[in-house]
Amino acid sequence: MKELYSKPWSRMDFIKFTTPSALSLLTISLYMIIDAFFISRFAGTLAMASMSIIMPLYSFTLGIGIMMATGASAIIGVEFGEEKKNIANGHFSMALGFLIAVSFGIILTGYIIGPERISLLLGATEKLLPYCVDYLNIFLWGISALILQVSFEFFIRLDGKPSWALYTSLLGGAVNIILDYILIVRFDMGIKGAAIASVAGIFAACLNGGAYFIFKSTSLKIVRPLLEFRFLLNAMINGSSEMVTELSSGVKVLVFNYVLIKYAGEAGVAAMSILMYLFFLLSALYIGMCDGVLPVISFNFGSKNFKQIREILSMSIQFISLIAIFVFAMAFFFGDFVIELFAKDQAQVITLAKDGIRIIAWSFLINGINTLGSSFFTSVNNGKISALISALRTFVFTFGFVIILPFFMGMNGIWLSLPAAELATLLVTFYFLIKYRETYLFPIRLVKKDK
Repeated sequence: MKELYSKPWSRMDFIKFTTPSALSLLTISLYMIIDAFFISRFAGTLAMASMSIIMPLYSFTLGIGIMMATGASAIIGVEFGEEKKNIANGHFSMALGFLIAVSFGIILTGYIIGPERISLLLGATEKLLPYCVDYLNIFLWGISALILQVSFEFFIRLDGKPSWALYTSLLGGAVNIILDYILIVRFDMGIKGAAIASVAGIFAACLNGGAYFIFKSTSLKIVRPLLEFRFLLNAMINGSSEMVTELSSGVKVLVFNYVLIKYAGEAGVAAMSILMYLFFLLSALYIGMCDGVLPVISFNFGSKNFKQIREILSMSIQFISLIAIFVFAMAFFFGDFVIELFAKDQAQVITLAKDGIRIIAWSFLINGINTLGSSFFTSVNNGKISALISALRTFVFTFGFVIILPFFMGMNGIWLSLPAAELATLLVTFYFLIKYRETYLFPIRLVKKDK
């Protein structure tokens, strides 16, 4: 780990290390999108709209896993940088045991509350409720296991094997796609088939991730857990920004669903479902790349190698800018094609979604830097600033704009709220990066030594 993280990195080293992380999270993001594609084509847009109702629960659960995985891996990475290997492995084992307990707790809680009540709380209408219940009855198992899959992949990347994390995601994605085709297309199982396919894919990925730490891990080892609950608390605080990001994504969909039902009914929810799938899928490239550099920055922060941190951050900004241009072009010029794939023969849904994609596409030029800024503060154990950026991004800016703009601009105001919120967040991100540059990038006593 030390040789890999502390050596000078070329741009090719950066690409080799971060690309598997970006593709890994992209694959995880595909689970519900693949289901949505098959469902929209073979079960109708009402079934697809019901998945948009369920998405907030998916985002919330994913957020729990990412919160613990990013927060714990950042702390453990710093401990490895400080050469505290025994403590790091004890904390790793503690985090893993805690996540397993949380997974079982989510399954139990979900069935106690009941899929129908959960669906109604998430905003399911009378038309959408049967689809939501059918999907959630099965997918509760997958939602809980997703926490472990995400955590395994974060810790595998921390162990210096991002390619293995990618293989884990690809295995889960392949199982999901194959079973989607078999169960939905061949056996006409509709939304129930999609749920079974997703659960099977997530379980396959979990088994592969678990096998890595039993047979293949190098630095991270499963040992007797170090029972320090302060570590769990610090990990949750440090990773809270990622939790806020995922939670806000779910709440964002929830709020948009309520607003869209008012302005455009179920067709509006279906249109927003397509756009949100595209938004989350393309944003996963940024998030995955940032997750890839997080352990590198954490390790070098622990070893006080600020020159390496500056170089990694500089390369991250360069590559995020290139990705931003590519993603914007894909959404702006080819978004219509993707929309028609999802909503074939659904004229009203297609019209609404096409109007929205050309506005939402502008947010892709901005949100990568916001994601990087939030991840950077997590990696240096400043979870409070990281969480503040994420919270402002959604709970203040997005909600504020989505409530205000439709009064003046109708449906276009709903779409415009996303890029407007990203632009406001960008100003906040720059403010904090400038404010803390002497703390995390150019410590006064170390600048001359670095140079």
